[in-house]
Amino acid sequence: MSIISLKHLIIGASISLLSLLSSLSVQAQQQSQTIELKVHSESDRKQSCPDKVIVTEKARPYQEGGFVTDGSVDLSAYASNISVNGSNRFSVTWVGKLKPKYAKCFASAGITKVDGKDYSGNTNYLRTHFFKGKVYFILDLAGGHDANDYPLIVLKKSLNNGNPAWSWGGTD
Repeated sequence: MSIISLKHLIIGASISLLSLLSSLSVQAQQQSQTIELKVHSESDRKQSCPDKVIVTEKARPYQEGGFVTDGSVDLSAYASNISVNGSNRFSVTWVGKLKPKYAKCFASAGITKVDGKDYSGNTNYLRTHFFKGKVYFILDLAGGHDANDYPLIVLKKSLNNGNPAWSWGGTD
């Protein structure tokens, strides 16, 4: 094998390896994370409340200048007629009517696990309230900031198949 062929082989293998590593990096960035909100209820009404609420969030691929995270929560197991109750640039509250099984639930929930691991963060930006026959799901970015000390903001609030969906982000 000549030196030129060996160089081409090494260059070709290097390009392939870099392409593969880049692809794996993008896939790792695009994986969803599962966020568990543990429901804390009154002791005498535990049977009427779910144990947890599961949220899914996924960071969008990197774009120069900022970052965006998309999220959603399936509340349809607990509630119907879900809608946006109130919002501003830093928070959104969705509300829905609890189904009969959960109608007497009096509880609140906050982040306890991310991808099965105990949540050690100090910002509980996802919360849920079960109160007076309704469920309130809250995305609250107030107090959070990005690398440039700008506030995190809600970029989109919507419903997807009747369930809360959102996008939030900041600058990098």
